[in-house]
Amino acid sequence: MICAELERLEAQFDDILTALEDEHLTEQQKQELKEAYERMSRVIKEHHEHGHAGGPCFEGGEIE
Repeated sequence: MICAELERLEAQFDDILTALEDEHLTEQQKQELKEAYERMSRVIKEHHEHGHAGGPCFEGGEIE
């Protein structure tokens, strides 16, 4: 079972990916979304590794 925090983070990550598909984005908007994508990727990875009082997320495994 996925933890609630990881579920929330992954939903935000999905929102970023969906926004990046908009063909009407300016280059500035694309760049900002790409930066948000990179930040969110790190946050999710860190949560998997250290998300629960310094221990790994009980979901475990790799980020898909």
